[in-house]
Amino acid sequence: MFSGRTDMAIERHSRLKDTLAEGLDIHRESEGDLDISVITVKGPVARQACGKPDGTYITIDLEKRWQSDAGMPSEVASALSRRLSALLPKEGLILIVGLGNRTVTPDSLGPLAVEKTIVTRHLMEYASELFPKMRPVAAVAPGVMGQTGIETMELVCGVCQKTKPSAVIAIDALAASSLNRLGSSFQLSTSGIIPGEGARNKRLALDRNTLKIPVIAIGVPTVAELSALTGEKRGSAEPFMVAPADIDVLVKKSALAIGYGINMAIHGEMSISDMEQLLS
Repeated sequence: MFSGRTDMAIERHSRLKDTLAEGLDIHRESEGDLDISVITVKGPVARQACGKPDGTYITIDLEKRWQSDAGMPSEVASALSRRLSALLPKEGLILIVGLGNRTVTPDSLGPLAVEKTIVTRHLMEYASELFPKMRPVAAVAPGVMGQTGIETMELVCGVCQKTKPSAVIAIDALAASSLNRLGSSFQLSTSGIIPGEGARNKRLALDRNTLKIPVIAIGVPTVAELSALTGEKRGSAEPFMVAPADIDVLVKKSALAIGYGINMAIHGEMSISDMEQLLS
């Protein structure tokens, strides 16, 4: 059966079944109600086998518990926070980039997550002594080229040249080949991201090669290609992308968890009540 495209490293790895590839490793663990997989891709053989660039790909799976558990965002945020903090440089400004189109629900994850992050660059410049436990953070939601006429990478590169961050966190909606992963899996990777790749509308990559600093990508699959569900190829025609009926709820909860996770990773031990107060 035709399995369709996917941005999820865990799905690409599962298609290999028991095939071993040099430089391709996977480690699985559980954390409370969360299932976590860590895939490492290193070298040409691994890249060819998995179809992903060199890097570490961390997947946090919730399955259907996400839809029913009101307390799950804090659990996911904590899991994201611990893994993100291990990947970020210990000093310097962090630039958060919310990719996607705010007016298209399945593509609005990035801009919504940016709204839940605590930005402090302006505070650090003028009153850093009042916020000793915080570090400088800037955030931008650059929109899509159809709205701006400018490549996302060009906009982000311009911001980086001005603000000189030590790392970029890029948030974007992804595509999966399984309906069970839509709105229910979080992928964190060190390989950067290609805006629009989930909908086969690739733009210039945001990664260490283009920005010259670490780029950590966080994404949640919000759409699946119809052919991945039906097994029917459509030749060269444009793919049909489908999303669940409650995608608006799933995207909002996912954005909340990502925003909170980023805040916890960057600003240290910050409670959710503290975040809610600062964001209100």
